[in-house]
Amino acid sequence: MSLSPQKVDFEKIWNGLQEGVANIITLTGVKGMPMIEDIYKLCTATPQPYSEELYLRLRAFLERHVGALRDDMLEGQGDLLADYLKKWEAYSTGSEYCHHIFRYLNNNWIRKRLEDSRNKLGGFSAGPSSSTEVYEVFTLALVIWKDHVFSKVKDRLVRSLLELITKERDGELINERVVAGVIQSFVKLGSINKNKPLEIYKDFFEGPFLEDTRDYYARESGAFISTNGVSSYMKKAKERLEEEAGRGKKYLDSSSFEKLKRECDTALIERHKDLMQVECKTYLADDKRDDLSRMYHLLSRIPEGINPMLEVLQKYVTDVGFDAVKSIPEASTKTLLDVYVKFSDVVKTAFENDSAFVASLDKAMRQVVNDNPINKRTTKSPELLAKYSDFILSKSNKTFEDDKLDQMLNQVLTIFKYVDDKDVFQKFYSKMLARRLIHGTSLSDDAESAMIGGLKQACGYEYTSKLQRMFNDMALSNDINEKFKEYLEIKSLSNGLDFNILILTAGSWPLTAQSATFNVPQELERCVNNFTGYYNSQYTGRKVNWLHHLSKGDLKTFYLKKRYEFQVTNYQMGVLLMFNKAERLTVEEISSSTNLKDRELTRTLQSLVSSKILRKEPDGATCEPTDAVTLNDRFASKRLRFKPAAVLQKETKEENSETHKSIEEDRKLFLQAAIVRIMKARKTLTHVNLVKETISQAKARFQPSIPMIKKCIEHLIEKEYLQRQEGETNTYSYVA
Repeated sequence: MSLSPQKVDFEKIWNGLQEGVANIITLTGVKGMPMIEDIYKLCTATPQPYSEELYLRLRAFLERHVGALRDDMLEGQGDLLADYLKKWEAYSTGSEYCHHIFRYLNNNWIRKRLEDSRNKLGGFSAGPSSSTEVYEVFTLALVIWKDHVFSKVKDRLVRSLLELITKERDGELINERVVAGVIQSFVKLGSINKNKPLEIYKDFFEGPFLEDTRDYYARESGAFISTNGVSSYMKKAKERLEEEAGRGKKYLDSSSFEKLKRECDTALIERHKDLMQVECKTYLADDKRDDLSRMYHLLSRIPEGINPMLEVLQKYVTDVGFDAVKSIPEASTKTLLDVYVKFSDVVKTAFENDSAFVASLDKAMRQVVNDNPINKRTTKSPELLAKYSDFILSKSNKTFEDDKLDQMLNQVLTIFKYVDDKDVFQKFYSKMLARRLIHGTSLSDDAESAMIGGLKQACGYEYTSKLQRMFNDMALSNDINEKFKEYLEIKSLSNGLDFNILILTAGSWPLTAQSATFNVPQELERCVNNFTGYYNSQYTGRKVNWLHHLSKGDLKTFYLKKRYEFQVTNYQMGVLLMFNKAERLTVEEISSSTNLKDRELTRTLQSLVSSKILRKEPDGATCEPTDAVTLNDRFASKRLRFKPAAVLQKETKEENSETHKSIEEDRKLFLQAAIVRIMKARKTLTHVNLVKETISQAKARFQPSIPMIKKCIEHLIEKEYLQRQEGETNTYSYVA
């Protein structure tokens, strides 16, 4: 083949090209190389190239060919969609082949004409507007198809497509390939206009399809829900949404997915959301989690659809929690845990732990924990939670295995995070922890450490610092006991009995000194004196206060048929040892010898009498000075190790009241310190802002009342930490 321009016979060459184009466009055969050579000869002919004439002849040929296809299509009695798709696929494929065969014409004459046209229009390409517009070969083929075929049959095509899709929705089998292929042809035709590539698809198919979808599901959903009810409807709606999503992926351009979803959501969900939302409370009450899950998935598809569900969940959990606590007040903590466990599982299984539902559950539980019937105007819930923790962590509790124990502790910590008055929990928990450690009733050190670790994570190091120091004291006490034994050996001293002590740091333990001096029994005096001498020799500047009301020991009996071992407090020991020297004593004699008075004397004697170790005459709850006390020589127990001290370990109403008073005092000190910190940093602050900042600092520990904050401010003014600014009664300044 010569690349030099040649004189050619256009008609002769075109006749051969026309035959080749006919074969290509009908996919009956392709002889590419000879055609490419002929096209090159015509485009480079001398003295004048035949490029424009070649383009015009090609356009005319395609128009005739497409016209024949159109006429055949319109005259046919068969399936228009299938016929259209068959002809379209052959034509579009052949057109692509032609595009490559006529590459030289595209790259030279056609593109030069397109550039000239753009330059005349100031650099912008005009969209196709007339039959005189020049296009690259494949685009030319699409334009001719659009003008001569698509424009004539588009209405019938779209109508047939929608009818087929409706049949598919009704459950009939259709030719999916035909539907997808015809719709895809609309997309391909859109490539004619580069600026609006989906114009044909959107204008002629997408709009009618979406409108038809909306009408179809509006009719179906209204009839179905009125006949079958909400529960069955939600199943149906879920199925329909899944079907339509799949249908969209099969047939539609990706740009239509979101529009189709919106239409389906409007017709299937938005129109019926009120009916669905009304059922939410019923499903919660009946624990219908599958229905709740379907409702959640449906309503979460529309804007603010789940908001009523959130409100229903919060109110329902609150009501259930209040009713549960009201019906079983003595086990309110266990009840609260049961409520939380149940509904957290509902949130997890039905609502997939959606953060909005988790937040609603949190709000409800916070209200249930802090504002329940037994907690109103009191701080009972944190106190009961601390006591429940004590039950879990005590040796007497053998209910839980290790895995169950960890689960219960985690649940307690979960309820704890809802407690507003965390200082109340801290106060009671620390007292109960001290009791467990002192009396050796703690279930395990690991469990105690896990609980303290959880509290530390929730409230910080300062919240648990004293609790941790209590543990440290227990470990240090073991070391001191070992060193004390070595001291006795070195000094050749003997206690005469097994003696162990606990050295507890006064500031870390929630303990109060005994109200009256206790006369230590002679049998214990040597032990006490030996240890006091040792401790004073090792530590200077420290003072040891003996807490005999918390101390305990073992006594063996010799006056009964069986040898019992009584595990008693020091107070009980002091009373019982008196009967080594006397068989009958009056209350006054016991008081004089032990130095126990009033409440402590009464409690000690009552515990021994109620345990049937002692007898009192006359019998009764009070202890008069002249009442006679004797050993019960008929005492019997199934256990050889008997522990009357358990009576004394229970907290009395008086001690409970003192704890609450202590909490109030601690709160006042905390608020005063917070106010001083705030004013020291701000120097000057209005009353309203000072109250707000004080509440902000205190809310992690408790919810302070406005009157309490006002009293603290007045107290600090009296102490000259603050002062009111002259002429401004509601503004305070810090006194440096």
